[in-house]
Amino acid sequence: MKSFFKLHPDSAGFFTSMLCAIHCSAVPLLISTGLLSSSTWLHNHAIDWVVILTGIFIASYALVGDFIKKHRNYTPVLLGIVGFTFLLIGMIDHHGWMLVFSVMGGLMVATAHVINHRLGAMCTAKSHS
Repeated sequence: MKSFFKLHPDSAGFFTSMLCAIHCSAVPLLISTGLLSSSTWLHNHAIDWVVILTGIFIASYALVGDFIKKHRNYTPVLLGIVGFTFLLIGMIDHHGWMLVFSVMGGLMVATAHVINHRLGAMCTAKSHS
């Protein structure tokens, strides 16, 4: 039961990033089809900023921490940086390319966490051999 409550930082980062990507793609679609009004709390940019800042905090801990302590592979860190850059561009450009940049950024950060988790697991497996 103890392992159920122990959440890996990469799992939290992946979950947060995927929620971000789903939110960024679904909300504009639901608004454009009339299923949500544009004044809904789901379309509040303050929520977007909270999710992005939470994601940056989790990614800093997970990606940079594992880079230093385990694998020394730049790929997850660089992919995370590019992903968050896309998310920030999407937040600045509220119209036009926002959807593309936000969804791509969320997917890149989620992918960075998957790669980081796999690299960390390989290093842990090697150290136990």
